Amino acid sequence: MRKNSDFLFLFFNLFNNTLRYIKILVATGLVLSFGSSAFAAATCPAEQRLYYVGAAPPTTAYKSLPLSSWVEGSLTRTYTFAESTGNKTLTINFPLFLDKYTTYSSQPPYYGSLNGATLNAITMIHNSTATKENHIMDVTVNKPVTKLGYVIQDVDSTRDGVGNVPYQEAVDVSSTSGTLTYQPDFHTINLSFDIVTSILRAACVGNSTIYACPIEATWGAKATNSIFRMTHSNQRSDYNVGHVLGYSDFYFCMAPPKLVVKKVLNGSRVNSNDQFEIFVTGGSVATNSFTTAGTGSTINNGTSATLSLTEGSSYTVTERVVNGTLGDIANYNATYKCLNTTTGSTTIMPTAAMTYDATAKARSFTLANTVYGDEITCTVTNEPNYIFSGIVFNDNGGIVASDNKKSDISSTFTGNSNYFNGIYDSASELGIYDSNLNIRLTDCNGNNITSTTLNPQNVLDTSTNRGQYSFVVPASALVNKTRVCLIESEPNVWDYPVDTTTDRREVTLTSNVYNYTNLNFGEVAANNAALVLIKSQYIHECDDNLNYQNIRNNSTDPITGFSVNSVNGASPGSCVAYAIRAYNRGHLALEQVQIRDQLQSALVISVFRRPAPLFLPTSVSSPTVIYGSNGEIRSNQFSLSAVPLGSTQPSSAVLYFNTRYGSTQ
Repeated sequence: MRKNSDFLFLFFNLFNNTLRYIKILVATGLVLSFGSSAFAAATCPAEQRLYYVGAAPPTTAYKSLPLSSWVEGSLTRTYTFAESTGNKTLTINFPLFLDKYTTYSSQPPYYGSLNGATLNAITMIHNSTATKENHIMDVTVNKPVTKLGYVIQDVDSTRDGVGNVPYQEAVDVSSTSGTLTYQPDFHTINLSFDIVTSILRAACVGNSTIYACPIEATWGAKATNSIFRMTHSNQRSDYNVGHVLGYSDFYFCMAPPKLVVKKVLNGSRVNSNDQFEIFVTGGSVATNSFTTAGTGSTINNGTSATLSLTEGSSYTVTERVVNGTLGDIANYNATYKCLNTTTGSTTIMPTAAMTYDATAKARSFTLANTVYGDEITCTVTNEPNYIFSGIVFNDNGGIVASDNKKSDISSTFTGNSNYFNGIYDSASELGIYDSNLNIRLTDCNGNNITSTTLNPQNVLDTSTNRGQYSFVVPASALVNKTRVCLIESEPNVWDYPVDTTTDRREVTLTSNVYNYTNLNFGEVAANNAALVLIKSQYIHECDDNLNYQNIRNNSTDPITGFSVNSVNGASPGSCVAYAIRAYNRGHLALEQVQIRDQLQSALVISVFRRPAPLFLPTSVSSPTVIYGSNGEIRSNQFSLSAVPLGSTQPSSAVLYFNTRYGSTQ
């Protein structure tokens, strides 16, 4: 550019009063370079890809296209970067174009160069009417971009020889949050750096290799198909002439694929201290995880950082429960949804259900073939399942069953508070297993409830989980239900025929409570039963006035008192009195106990004889006697209380009756 305040050249077509060559050339001895054909500002952050549309691609460009395919007079054009991972397109559009200057043979907007004004640019020419906004240019990209920019050439003002100003150009990118640079010799800029106005009477000049006072317009990250808008206006018009500006060196930046993982919980936590850990592995990303916070249904810290991925790689998103130790994600129903804001991406969004790893107690899914520009958000949603669990256990307090202990009423049993108490004392008691032992979850009306686990199911047979069972039930299966029942089905041939709990456990459902544990079933072997019956006999000479309570107990000889020893040598016609004592050596009360005894009728016939039978305590009604050669005596049902707390004395009851020893058949 040359400046000389005393020498001004104006080129007018005085015949038709139209400006033919619309630049003002001013002579001076100084040439200033404001730019070159490879504009230095077309750069992207490290690891991002630069896509360029223009005449001189920078060496850092990943892909480039010529701007020259713009069709003269057209108001829009799309430039397509064809790629196997999905085409990237940049569209330039002029939704507003007023005051078009049509004197030249090339009709604006057109691609080309106008000496001293535009260089390898989409060239715009306007009449200098009083209109303020005379065109708008929108740029869009079909992918999310981290940066977009281009060069604006020859925004200036001019004057004629008598001081009139035919035009004063301004550009504005404020409506879409753009940023502008400026040339202080020719422009002013506002405090927001988004509106540049030419200085009155300051004219730009370029040449065949130099831009005319270039301005760079740039924008930061925007989503797919966002509009990057620039508005051009003429701020002053003392009279109408043509004026020129141009646009060139369009570019945009695309980041590596991005992933954000979010966590949602519908409902409350199964265990009050449950938290969710989600971690992403694969590709070049280091293991990246986050763990939620919060209680109940509240999820805090439920979003990962934005993770940069490697194009074409696979990544696994894994979720597990932590609650001081490692929990089990199977306690929660899990779904996920992955959305990619990038249209036209070739990345395949996962559709299969999450995979459960029983060893790690975690669930996962995989993302594959990610591409540049992907902005993927995966939301993992959990809903608490109902958990009903327990164990079938040997309620023996650690006492091994044996024949010599089946009638033991000593402190070995009565002093062992874990024995026969209906409670699983894990320190001393073991789970038990049988292939024909199963548990069924029902609605308490005989109908099985839908479960993600087997129903009915056999208890486990492993060294660490023997006898255990667990039902995992989705909340949808328990809608409008207020209770469930666990039913234990025992084998027909069974080593543990004595129950310390009922075979039917009823559970009342409580709002926001999902984990129902310790629904246990206690069993013992026959020799470890709490009810002990000890039968003793006393031989006498048929005294009808015999007082049962005056007879000696625990005699070694049945002739001298009640003895557990066998009756030997009793002559026919003798009488035998019997005492059957019932003891409860366990720590649960026994209900509906009944003593029954049938007289001999095979080799020797016995019959009932006075005195009448006696049952102690007398609060229980007198026993029933069925007379005859095959007579039977039955006590009424009675209860035996549990061994009292702090005591080693079993509770007891006794049935006395007398018989006459008959003759040999």
